[in-house]
Amino acid sequence: MLGKSKSRRVAALLAIVGAVPVFGGFHLVGLHKLYLGQRWWCLIYLALALTGSKIAWIAALFDAVFYLIQNPDEFDVNFNDEAIAVPGTIGTQSNAVVNVSESLRELDQLRQDGLISEYEFEQKRRKLLDRIK
Repeated sequence: MLGKSKSRRVAALLAIVGAVPVFGGFHLVGLHKLYLGQRWWCLIYLALALTGSKIAWIAALFDAVFYLIQNPDEFDVNFNDEAIAVPGTIGTQSNAVVNVSESLRELDQLRQDGLISEYEFEQKRRKLLDRIK
């Protein structure tokens, strides 16, 4: 599961399942955070559930809705960066910079050829540059 890309639908389903009470009212919240590789958030959700607080399962439901309405590209940038990295490279950050620079060159070529407008170029350029921050 660590090497494969993560799915928005699976994360949302796990968030909903975690909000449903099992075992005498105990919620298995945080499963979606564990699936997405956010172990600390998973522990926070579990700690809140153990205190009897309803905040954890309400937050899990909000997470489920957020994952479902989130743009797939945005989800990939947030949760699948490690899965996109090419094995054998020194670092994910340097690999991302190389990929973005190649994409920027291709995008500039499309602009020069007149296939995209200046506005479209600028929007896509900003989106690409946000990936390496």
